[in-house]
Amino acid sequence: MLKKKCFSIDTYLQFQKLIEFKNNKRKIFIIFIKNNLIKGFGTIWLNQFIKLIKKNYSEYNIKFYVDAGRDQGLSLLILNENIDYLKIKTNKIILNKIRQIAKKNKVLLNPNFNILDVSKIKNYENLKL
Repeated sequence: MLKKKCFSIDTYLQFQKLIEFKNNKRKIFIIFIKNNLIKGFGTIWLNQFIKLIKKNYSEYNIKFYVDAGRDQGLSLLILNENIDYLKIKTNKIILNKIRQIAKKNKVLLNPNFNILDVSKIKNYENLKL
């Protein structure tokens, strides 16, 4: 089974460069946001970042995959944002409790994606989007 591609971005400019080379607007485009960005800027930044992208690129089918690391409290705050996928590392008991909240908010926990780091890619033209 093929894994879906996911693109890890650090800045809004990296996202703009990626979206320029996207041919099919209907195909799902998954953006991965790293744990250190959320811990540094906070969940309010995440909320505004998602709103900005969805407002400016509403014609594209964009989904967000966010890393919460080992922080269960942060994962609960992130679940209330407008995300589609959440990555969390924790034990089974806490994971089951977070899964119940995620199911209510229609968020998929720990999906299996291939994550491509955009900051390490020099030629965006070679990517198949």
